[in-house]
Formats: sequence, C-alpha cells, structure tokens
Amino acid sequence: MSISAAVNPTLPTPAPDVFADRSKTDAWRFLMLAIPLALLLYVFKLYKLEQPAFFTLACMVFAGFAISYWLPFRYKETFVILLSLAGAFVLLSPLFAGLVIAAGLGFFAIIRTNIAFRWRALAMLAILVACMYIRGKLGYAPLEGFWPVLGAIFMYRMIVYMYDVKYNKIPLRIKDYLSYFFLLPNYYFLLFPVVDYQTFRKGYFKRDIHTVAQQGVWWIFRGTTHLLLYRVVYQWQGSFSPPAYPVAVSVITKSVFAYMLYLRVSGQFHIIAGMLCLFGYDMPETNRKYFLARGINDLWRRINIYWKDFMVKIVYFPAYFKLRKLGTPKAELLSTLLVIVVTWLLHAYQFFWLKGQFHLTVTDGLFWAILGFFMLVNVWFEYKYKKRPQVPGWQTRLKYGLQVLATFSFMAMLWSLWSANSLSDWIVFLRTGSEP
Repeated sequence: MSISAAVNPTLPTPAPDVFADRSKTDAWRFLMLAIPLALLLYVFKLYKLEQPAFFTLACMVFAGFAISYWLPFRYKETFVILLSLAGAFVLLSPLFAGLVIAAGLGFFAIIRTNIAFRWRALAMLAILVACMYIRGKLGYAPLEGFWPVLGAIFMYRMIVYMYDVKYNKIPLRIKDYLSYFFLLPNYYFLLFPVVDYQTFRKGYFKRDIHTVAQQGVWWIFRGTTHLLLYRVVYQWQGSFSPPAYPVAVSVITKSVFAYMLYLRVSGQFHIIAGMLCLFGYDMPETNRKYFLARGINDLWRRINIYWKDFMVKIVYFPAYFKLRKLGTPKAELLSTLLVIVVTWLLHAYQFFWLKGQFHLTVTDGLFWAILGFFMLVNVWFEYKYKKRPQVPGWQTRLKYGLQVLATFSFMAMLWSLWSANSLSDWIVFLRTGSEP
C-alpha cells in the first residue's frame, strides 16, 4: 500500500445558484432515467431478486427519486431524510425503527454537547460496551433483530464521523447527521459499504443531477447483473463433485466458485451506491473489476474500495505519519501491517453485530495472515522497484494476463480456506474435492 495524496478536508462550498443550476429539471431527461428504473423494477420482480423486502425498498427509492427530482432544491434533502426515517417503519418493525432512530438522536445529543471531545468519545465508548454486553451476554430475545440493524448503521460510520468531528472540525448539524446515518438502503442491506462522511457530504449535487442519476442507474444495473450471476454460481458450485469429476477438477472449480460468490457483495454494494446517486449524492465506485487484479495490492485497491479508503483514512495515514521518522519503507510496511490486523479485527467486530459472536477462527486468522504477508511483500517490491513505463506489445499483454491469472488462482484457493468451517475441513476438501 503506497502513499497517495492526503484528502483536503476543506473544499469550498458552491454558491446556492450553482446547486439550483445542477438540479434543473427536464421532462425528457427525466424520462430517460425513469424508463430504465421501471425496467429494473420489472427485473427485480421477475427474478425475485434478493428477499421480498428488497422489492419494497426499490419501489420506495425509485418513487422517492421521482418525487425528489421535481422538488425545488431547498426541499430535496429534507424530503430524502423524511423518506428515510419513514422507510425505517416500512422495512423494519415499528419497535426496531423507533429504537434505531431514538438511539441515533441520542448519539447526536452526546456528540453535540460542548464538553471536551475526549469525554464525548468516552461516553460513546461506554455506550458501545454496554450495547455489546447486552448483545453478547444477556441475549434479550425481543431485541434479537434490532442489534444487527443498529450495528449496520453505526458500527463503522460512527468511527468515521467521530474522526471527522475531532480532526476535521465538521459542523455538527442535525440535517447532515441524519442524511449520513439514516440511509434508506441500510435498513435492508445490513452488510453495507463504509460510506465516508466528507465524501458523502461534498458529493451532494457536486455535478448535474442527470449525470449523477445516470451513473446511479448504471450502477444499479451492474449490481443486478452481479446478483444474477451470483445466483448461477451458487447453483453450480455443488455440481462438480467426485466421483463424477476428478478430485483436481472438483477442487479447482469449487475454489473458483467460492471466490466468485463475492459477486453478491459487489452486486449489493453497486446497488446501494446507485440508489444514493439517484438523490444527488455523487458516490464513488464501490468495486472495480476486481477479478482482473494483477497483484494482491492491486486487488486491495479494486475490491471494496470504500473499505480501503476507510482504512487509509483511519489507520494507514495516522500510523504512517507517526512512523515516517523510521524511514519510508519501514513506515509503509508497519502501517500496512497495522491495516491488516485492524481489518481482521473489525471483520470479527462486524460479525459480532450481525450474528452475536466474534468470528475469530483458525481459518480466518490464516486467511488474513497469508493475505497480509503477500501484501507486505508487494509493498516492499513496489518501494524497491519503482514502476517503470510499460512498453506496448504482446509481451506486456501476456505478462499482464499471467499476473491476472496468478492473482485470481491464488485468491480462489485462499478464499476456499476462508470459506471452510475449520482447517481440517479444508484439508479434507483439498484431498477429496468434497466438503465434509
């Protein structure tokens, strides 16, 4: 992981007339957005994409876009916030929706106080510990479905928000807070990309609404294709078992299919980002052709891009700037190592909120240890041997193809390890081609 330019937290805010110009309506251009959205809605219904609640979510988002599009700019974000808060009561039970909103308002009241930041941070940490204790130890059955939603909304974005409160001195406005945390798709998608607060706020009507919304339609379409392909892969993954196929064929095909199951995550993330784009939030791409990565660090930059940016902002840059007195290579290596460890622990933390227990298994530890080792090797080679301009020709294309094949093969085998219930189960799989 090499150093890139630091993010400038203080970009100028465009004048109101600029926003008004970017939100100008046009009946024909609106129609060119509404027609593909209607077709996507038909595909969702036809193929029963995801769970039934997903179709409800899509109807709310697409109808909300149609209303928001025609509203004057000054009312647009207020409408989106009200739609999101109301959507909680549609997609969740009234009890869970009320508790999630009340918890969010309580968190903002604590953060908004004028006491020193460290005391606000300690108060939030105390609440986190209390919630984790209730979630993990008391196991209060009526709230079992509440904790995953609470975690999905606040477990990562609150880290980003508190970081920006401390270091970037963001204005503590309730409207900004509600728009950032209470994102309508988050009530259904509990596995949610780590949206950066500043990126989210600065991206609001950063470009013309038609350009941003068209990007959103494209990403929703791309995510839909990923989810449909995931369904095919999921159905085929058990078809190549011995004795119908040799053990080697079974191991290779099942490992490839296990890795390709990530299509569900990338598909959902594309749809989430696309839905936010429909309301004028110019979101970055969530995943970028990750199966074509030519190395482990290239994969890290392509897959789950929001997570990579989250780690760079919260872990990598702070660690690097503290360690750079040791020299650039040591600072980069140690900062990358810290990112790997934190990523491993935060994935276990996420699993706790979703499932009620920390996921710290031998196979999980091996996965991150092996992946981390090769990331560190990549960092060293990138530092030691600076990238040279590629010479066009078949040799360069062949080299690139072989690198892609090697990376994909390595990740497929490593993913099969991560997917195994235990190390012994994985060894049995490698020897027999069948899961225990």
